[in-house]
Parts: sequence; structure tokens; C-alpha cells
Amino acid sequence: MKRVLIIGPSNIGDAVLTADVIASARRRFPDAHLALVVGERAASLFTGDPRLQTLVELSRFDSLLGRLRLAAALWRYHPHLVVDLRHTLYPLLLKPLAAWRYLRRPPKKLTHMREHQLWKLYQQVPEVRVSSRLKAQGKSGSLQPSAFSLQPSLWWSEKDLAHVEQLWRRWRFDDAQRVVVICPGARSHIKRWTTDGFARVADRLTVELGVVVIFAGEPDERPVVEEILGMMARRAHSAVGVTTIRQLGALMARAQLVITNDSAALHVASAVQTPTVAIFGPTDERKYGPTSPRRRVVRRRLFCSPCEQALCRFQHECMRFVNPDEVYEAARQLLIAST
Repeated sequence: MKRVLIIGPSNIGDAVLTADVIASARRRFPDAHLALVVGERAASLFTGDPRLQTLVELSRFDSLLGRLRLAAALWRYHPHLVVDLRHTLYPLLLKPLAAWRYLRRPPKKLTHMREHQLWKLYQQVPEVRVSSRLKAQGKSGSLQPSAFSLQPSLWWSEKDLAHVEQLWRRWRFDDAQRVVVICPGARSHIKRWTTDGFARVADRLTVELGVVVIFAGEPDERPVVEEILGMMARRAHSAVGVTTIRQLGALMARAQLVITNDSAALHVASAVQTPTVAIFGPTDERKYGPTSPRRRVVRRRLFCSPCEQALCRFQHECMRFVNPDEVYEAARQLLIAST
């Protein structure tokens, strides 16, 4: 049996993109044993995934001795193929004769992180044909997100689907209602749009378009969502802290629209192909923007944006100056197009 080792990221947003690589490897090698090595946060996305036979959390091997133990375990695993998405030294140990494949970097014309992941897969494992278009354009130019022929692939369990169905019944939604999921959080505070902006957009969507709004996010984002709910004149629902990252994907798959900052939620929305309005400021949408077929990016172009810095040198103008009317109009257009 062919053994395929995939070394993935720790960041949950990047892990969503890794689902493309897993799906492609499984399609090319349907009978192979697939092993995935990822960080602790990323592992939550793949726990129980039937496409994988082995899932290894890097957090269990944090020390120097732990890294040596992991290297020994991977050596004993003796993979036939290795896909390294995080530039580790393990391929040099496991595939020294093919080390040049792992030292190469994607062409500068390939800007989006999803492009980078797929390019690495094709370069490191030539047997996997991601798509003829990616092969043809990988040397000559950047692909637009809509040009990908490989559809993203997240997996969720029956338990995940049942949990989302239970939420649907709790909120008394019916199939005729249009649902908008809003994710106002982000790991970095400088990537967050204003709470007032989210509240105003949510109210307008509810009043003028008759949609129901669900706010979603991680447990530590509860204060942000509660602040937004307190500002709103209309009722909205909160799923903060009651869904896993996979369940969030299942929730978004049932919605007509997602509004989000540059965050893991953005990549989840793209992965399930839900129409998306993405609000950007300090980061570059060419690298991290939505790839859903129907999408809008709203941002305020300033001389300092995108700076891609962890701290703002000014007063966070790139996010504060984003107009709620622009966000609402982008959302309205996508909702009309989906009817």
C-alpha cells in the first residue's frame, strides 16, 4: 500500500486550504494510507476525517527530544510520497534525493495562498495532477480564484450536521428564510472591522431585505458579538462558541451569504462556496481573499494599506474608514444574485 505523508500548518485558516491538498491526494491515490501532521488548532478540523488514516498533532512533540521522536516515527513510517506545506527539514531526511523539490518556492506571480498550496503539491508530488490549467499557468502567471478547477473540500460528520440541524430548529428557521452568517472576529484585532459597522449592516439586512442574521465566532470573540447585539435595533442570533470549525462550515453551507473579516471564517466560507463579502484592511486580498464563485471584497485604499504588519502605526484608518453602506450594498448585490 502506498503511504503518503502530508505535513500541514498550525494556523486554522491555512489548514482549511490544506483540505484541497488532502482531497486531491485522496482522489489520485484512493487506496493509499494518508498521514497528516498538523498543529493542535488545525487538527480539530481533521479529527475523524475518513480520508485520513493517521493524524499527528505537532503539539505533542514540542521539545527538541519530541522533534527527534517525531523524526524517528516518520522514518519508520517510510512514506512513498511526502508533501511539505510548512518548509520543515523532514523531507530532507525522508526524501534526500528529491530535496530540491522542497527547497523551491512558488513563483511570485502566484499570489494567493491557495495557489501556493496547490503549486507545492504539484511540484513535490508530480503524480498528482491538480489541474491542467494550474500546470499551464504555474510558470506564466497567476490564477484568479475563480479559475481553480479543483473545488475545495471540507469534511464534516453526521454529528456535525445533526448539531447544525438542532440549531436550525432552536431558532425556528424554515427553508423560505434567507440566512446571513456574520463573523466579526479575527485572531488579530487589527483585522477586525468596527462593531458599529457590523451592527448597522446587520440591522439594514434585517429590515430592508428580511433576512435572519447569525453571528458566529470562537468563544473568546463573545464580548465582540455581545457588543454588536447590544447596538442593534433588530434581533439576531448568536452561534458564538457553540460550533466547532467544521460545524461552522456546515452552518455556512446552509446560509445564503457570509460577511467576515480576513479570518479563518473567510476560508471556511470559500471552502463551502457560500457567497462572501470580505472586509479587508491591513492584509492583502490578493493573498488571502475569498475564492467563492460569488464574492466581494470591501476595503479602503490608503497609502499604508495593505501594510501586513502586526501593529498599526496610525489609528487603524484602513478598517475604521470602511463605509457600512459599501458593505451593505455588496451584501445586497450578492443576495439578489442568489435568488
